[in-house]
Amino acid sequence: MPTIQVTIPRDDLDQNQKSQLVQQLTESISEFYITEKNEQVKEFVNIRIHETSENGYAVGGDIIG
Repeated sequence: MPTIQVTIPRDDLDQNQKSQLVQQLTESISEFYITEKNEQVKEFVNIRIHETSENGYAVGGDIIG
């Protein structure tokens, strides 16, 4: 089962935006599997959104978020 983990700052997206993100990621992965492997996986795509606390992650050694 394809699984995608997305990390975003807490409260960066509202519920509607999270829903749109999940839908778009699911469609993208599904299309890839159809094109590359001729497999229908949409119903098995697992999207996990992890929200970090303030200053909960870093990029290039700098704390952001």
